[in-house]
Amino acid sequence: MGRGIDFLLVPLYLHFLAPEDYGALALLFLLSTFLKPVVRLGLDSGFFRIYYDLKSEERPRFANTVAWFAAGVSASAFVGIWVFAAPVSELLFGHGGGVLWVRLVAVDLLASSFVFVPFALFRAEGRASLLSTYSVIRHFANTVLKVILVLMGQGVTGVLISDAAASLLLALLLLFELRRRVASGFDATPLKETLRFGLPKVPHSVLVQILNLADRWILERYVSLADVGVYSVGNNFGGAMKFPLSAFEPAWQPFVFENARKEKGAEEIALIATRMAVLFTVTALALALLLPDVLIFVTSNPRYHAAAPVVPVIVLAFLFQGFFLLSSIGITIAKETRYYPLITAAAAALNVGLNLILIPVYGIMGSAWATVAGYALMAVLGARVSVRLYPLAVDWWRVSLNFAVALAAFVAGTVVGTSALGAGLHVLLSGSVAWFAWRFIYNEKDRGELAKVFGR
Repeated sequence: MGRGIDFLLVPLYLHFLAPEDYGALALLFLLSTFLKPVVRLGLDSGFFRIYYDLKSEERPRFANTVAWFAAGVSASAFVGIWVFAAPVSELLFGHGGGVLWVRLVAVDLLASSFVFVPFALFRAEGRASLLSTYSVIRHFANTVLKVILVLMGQGVTGVLISDAAASLLLALLLLFELRRRVASGFDATPLKETLRFGLPKVPHSVLVQILNLADRWILERYVSLADVGVYSVGNNFGGAMKFPLSAFEPAWQPFVFENARKEKGAEEIALIATRMAVLFTVTALALALLLPDVLIFVTSNPRYHAAAPVVPVIVLAFLFQGFFLLSSIGITIAKETRYYPLITAAAAALNVGLNLILIPVYGIMGSAWATVAGYALMAVLGARVSVRLYPLAVDWWRVSLNFAVALAAFVAGTVVGTSALGAGLHVLLSGSVAWFAWRFIYNEKDRGELAKVFGR
């Protein structure tokens, strides 16, 4: 829902924010996403993995330990960012006029650090509706504030105030939920195990953000801030591919950890991975064909229409991110998180190198294709390492066949371009590939079990 609201707010931003403002927001988002994994020290991923290794009576005290430790680390980071806001603003914008913006990002980061433990406990308990309820409250408050403040002319400041206020509201509400699920005391032993598992995820997460967002920083060196804003619009539309990934990932890890030690758990995990890879591909095709039409339809400012060609390329990049989510799960099962930063370092290096080579020649499109290359390499390396640690018989032949059909349909859809007739053809092509996947890629067992899911 959060990503959906961000997507629906794009027309508001495009109407009230200049491309330069949109470019500034992109750089601030880069700052936030870069700092978040550093501040958390991998505790979010480590907590969830170690939680399943503990006895039920040990878990409340463990949750209390991680929550307090995370709060202390985040408070220290908040003070540091607040004090050094001026140099950070100088680094981002070349001037000190963004100090307030940087400090608002720091407030949002501090408040968000109180969220991951309660949300992880909801996931472990299978309380999807409770997690979603609190998410809805946060996003509703954020949306209302953003609309009001942007309409009042607050611009970038209004967007950042809304994010910080909504995160603070959510943190306060979740404190009551956390108190009901923790026990007093501080247990250092599982905390050390959590840090041992989670700390390698810090460079991994930072490198993922470099892979995903460093192109904005490099673009700023070669193109105008307005072009950075145009690219960010295309990236935001293409980011709709994160919808299925964001919905699937919270359920994926609990399912994997519960089945990994079962006798036929590896077969079940591989089967779900195969089905989801096919579903991700079909979804990516629909988004790649239809979102450029939507962008042009909802954008009154023609300067933003140049973002349309960026959209399908970014969708492809996030499809490879989905493949990495599925293919690399054996690394997490085996607790060999040291491989994650090695994989993402190679992908980020390729991405940055291609950005430096392609942007001077191809501009924003060069940056988009560099992102695809980075995520594709990450998916391949993740699969190669994972299969050595925890072999999974994912049916990549079926996935590859479905990908080839989707690619052919996309090429056919690009011939007609963006128009009313083209949009109709894009819908037809998307539906045809979905039918093909259902009829010929999925087998009878797949169709039977999926039909039960949708029926229920």
